[in-house]
Amino acid sequence: DNTDRKPLELWGYDASPFVKLVRERLCSLMLPHVMVPCARGSANRDLMMSQTGIQFQVPFLRDANTGVEMYEAAEICEYLDSVYTKSS
Repeated sequence: DNTDRKPLELWGYDASPFVKLVRERLCSLMLPHVMVPCARGSANRDLMMSQTGIQFQVPFLRDANTGVEMYEAAEICEYLDSVYTKSS
């Protein structure tokens, strides 16, 4: 039941095709999420770099339900499928 879950955070910007892939997967799985915009010049971009301690890279997913933080669209989509879909 997705109503008991904390929203996932997706850091990125709309023009990124990699961020779009992750957003589409979050929506198709009907997972509550918050998009944290971090386009060039955004204060969120500096915040993300200070919190993660690495150079800027998107998409970045933070899952408060599991404690997972990760990059790379394909890996994020695999993670979402493995954690948030039921096996038949």
